[in-house]
Amino acid sequence: MIFVSIGIDCDVANFLNKYNLRKASLPFDWNVSYNGVSKCIDNDFKNFTDFAEPLSVNRINRDDVYFHHDFLSEAMIPVDSDKYSRRCERLLDMLKKNNCDGSSGSGSGSEQILFIRKGHMCYHHEEQNGKYANITDDYEDAKRLNGVLRSKYPLLKYKIILLQGCTKCFKKDTVCMDDTANNIEIYNNVCDAGEDRNRLFEECLLNVCITKIGEEKGMC
Repeated sequence: MIFVSIGIDCDVANFLNKYNLRKASLPFDWNVSYNGVSKCIDNDFKNFTDFAEPLSVNRINRDDVYFHHDFLSEAMIPVDSDKYSRRCERLLDMLKKNNCDGSSGSGSGSEQILFIRKGHMCYHHEEQNGKYANITDDYEDAKRLNGVLRSKYPLLKYKIILLQGCTKCFKKDTVCMDDTANNIEIYNNVCDAGEDRNRLFEECLLNVCITKIGEEKGMC
C-alpha cells in the first residue's frame, strides 16, 4: 500500500514520517493546498510552480497551493522549481505504474494507493488575509479528484481518505457518510475546546491506516 498526502498542510506528511509510511517526497507534502489538488493532477502539474503574483507579494501558485517553506528568494526559484518538478514526476510515475490490473506478467503487480487529506481547519479561513474565507469544500474537491483518477487512471486501485476538522463548518456530532461511489471515506475529526487537536488527528489517522493495512493483508 502506498500512502500519498494531498494536504491540506504538512500534518499528513509528518504523520506518515513518524510511522515510517512515507516512502518518497511528493508534491503536497510540505505546502498548503487550499484548493486545486484535483486540478493539479488533472493537468499533470503543468502550472504547479507558476505564480499568480510576484513572489515578493505571495507564494501561492495558480492552483491555490501556498509554498510556505519554498521560493523564499529569487535565488531559490531554480532550485525549488527543480525540486518540485521531481516530486510531481514521481507522483505521476507512481500513478502510471500502478494503473494496471496486475496481470501483465511483469511480476510487479499494482499497489493500492491511499490518498489522505486533512480537511481545512477554522484558521485556514483567516489565512492569506482572508483570501480563502470561502474555502472550497474538501469533499467536493475529493469528488473531483475521484473523477480525474477514474478518467486518467482507470485501472488504479485507490481510496481517498478525508478527515474533516473545521469547527466553523462542522460539529463534533456531524455524521460523516462514506461515499463509496466516489471511493471516498470521510471521518469526523472535529475537536472540542480544550481537546488536543494534534493528538486527536494523529489517533484518528492512525486508526484509519491500521484498518486499511489490515484490510489489504486480509485480501492477500
